[in-house]
Amino acid sequence: MPGEYDPVKAMKAALTEKLHIDVRSNPIHLSMDGDDIVIEGMVDTIACKKRALLIAMGLEGVSGVVDRLKVRPSARMSDDEIKKHFDDAVCAEPTLNTLKISAEVNDGVIDMEGVAPSLCHKRLAGVMAWWIPGSADVINSIEVSPPEEDNDDEITEALRIVLEKDGIVNASELSVVTRSWVVTLMGVAGSEAEKEAAEDDAWYVWGVNDVINHISVVTAGARQV
Repeated sequence: MPGEYDPVKAMKAALTEKLHIDVRSNPIHLSMDGDDIVIEGMVDTIACKKRALLIAMGLEGVSGVVDRLKVRPSARMSDDEIKKHFDDAVCAEPTLNTLKISAEVNDGVIDMEGVAPSLCHKRLAGVMAWWIPGSADVINSIEVSPPEEDNDDEITEALRIVLEKDGIVNASELSVVTRSWVVTLMGVAGSEAEKEAAEDDAWYVWGVNDVINHISVVTAGARQV
C-alpha cells in the first residue's frame, strides 16, 4: 500500500539525513530477515557505524539488528598480519599477557574469545584490537569471570586507562563523564587529530552508546600567548 511504513526505507533516510552518509561512495545494503534488519557495507568511522546501529535498533517494526557493517581500515593488511599484530599487542600489554585471549580474523573482522578477570580487561583488549590499522570490525566475545555488574563507572574507568595508553592523546588534559552509557569528553587537545583520536577511543570501548565531544583544540603556540 502507498505510504506503508518500511523499516528499510526509514533506515536509508536516516543514514542520509542523520548521519550524512553518502550512500553512493559508501554503499550500504539493507534488508529484512523476519523482524531483524540486516546492515551490510562499509563506513568511514567507528562513530558512523555505532550510530547507525543505534538508529536501526530504535526503528519501528525492528526487533533486532544483524550487524555486518565495517569501518574502512586505515591500512591494507592481510588477516594473518592483523592476527599477528593482535597477538603481539596482547603479549606486550602487562595487564593482558597472562590471560587466555585468542582472536580469529576473517576479512578484517577480529573475533576475540577467552576469559578476563574484569570488564576493564575485556574492554582494553577490544580497544587494542580496534587500534590495529587493518581492522574493519571487532567482535568482543571475551567472557568475564567471575561476572561483574556493568555500570557507567566501569566504562569511565576503562576509557581513562585507554586514553592513558594511547600515544596520540594527552590523557592528563582530558576528563571523562559517563551517564546512561553516554560518554562526555572534556578538556584540551593540542590538535584536531588528538581530539578525534580521543573520541574514537571512546567509541571503541565496548558498551558505549554515544559520545559527546566537548574537547577544545588549543595549539602549543596559542597556549604560550
